[in-house]
Amino acid sequence: MLILIAGITGLTGEPCARSALARGHKVRGLARDPSKIPSDIREKLEGVEILHDIRDQQAIERAGSPAWTPLFFMPALGSYDWRLGPGTHELYDELQAFAHHVALSSQIKPIYMFTGAIAEYVFRRSLRDWDPATKTLQYHGHSTFPIRYTTAADLGNYVIEAISAPDAADGGYLRVQSFEASPEDVVGAYNRARDGSVRASHKCVGTVEDAKAKLDEGRAKFSKRDCWNYMWYVYQYHIPMRTWDYGPVDVARFPDVKQTSLEDFFRGNPDV
Repeated sequence: MLILIAGITGLTGEPCARSALARGHKVRGLARDPSKIPSDIREKLEGVEILHDIRDQQAIERAGSPAWTPLFFMPALGSYDWRLGPGTHELYDELQAFAHHVALSSQIKPIYMFTGAIAEYVFRRSLRDWDPATKTLQYHGHSTFPIRYTTAADLGNYVIEAISAPDAADGGYLRVQSFEASPEDVVGAYNRARDGSVRASHKCVGTVEDAKAKLDEGRAKFSKRDCWNYMWYVYQYHIPMRTWDYGPVDVARFPDVKQTSLEDFFRGNPDV
């Protein structure tokens, strides 16, 4: 199967490419800067198309040529169940609207996958969540409340397994994860993975009600266009409230995907 990966240099694009190539699929990439594609992936690609901006329709059409028929479409990885709690998350509302529009207007039946938080994003990119200097996880609420995580590698494997399944063209909603972990779990797993050489800690920065107050303050101050200014508090409030929570019931559908444990995630990322 030929798989087109838009955003192949991104956080989830690269692991999807690795998983697809490992399973013998042909892969074509769409990227703004192909030089960012790791050489071991680039040399195996069927082709790469440069995307000059998000509205570059010609690049998208070239990537889909010469006679490409999209059978599967999987948008927006790295989320809880955005079908729940309408009006609670500005970007989740967009996804609901997209799903509704596609159902009305297209013959394609997308596969939507709920994965919880992407572990690499939380521990590598989100300085509000994880302080890389002090190895401190910051949060609102209780230190024993678990969050659902999926690693980028597991996500890539789930995606390729899902679009390779016999019923992939039927689309639908999939709920998966790698592990669940509370702040206390994170600290324990990190310290075990580092074998005492470095120690992590967790820090409660407020109650769930404090997060709600910050969220309300942000929404009053900023327009929806600038929702990134308060988006952290959207998650800090609604994840503990289980607004969009789901059960990872579809993990069992993909037995070939070996779930990464929290401790193994830290062992595999020694620079975190």
